[in-house]
Amino acid sequence: MNICLDHDIEAAVNRRIQTGHFASAQELVDIAIKQFLIALEFGEEEARKLAILRAELQLADEQIDRGECSEYDEHTLNELFEEIEREGLMRLANERGNTE
Repeated sequence: MNICLDHDIEAAVNRRIQTGHFASAQELVDIAIKQFLIALEFGEEEARKLAILRAELQLADEQIDRGECSEYDEHTLNELFEEIEREGLMRLANERGNTE
């Protein structure tokens, strides 16, 4: 299937590709059509939520590619959970202490 885009849309697509938001026109058009079909079937709000999720996942993938992540195993994951629990309990105690 071949699709002809008007000049303004083609320029917008090319700008998005040049800024690195999409690897190709095909990728952008595929995503745009999927979003349109989701909006038709499930509504605009669900399509927005999905678009936000996709953007967050893309950002996460880019962070992983740059090494901006931490890997966990069973031992270190338990340590992380314990640290989060300690911080949460401290925050809760502080909030309760400030309101009483």
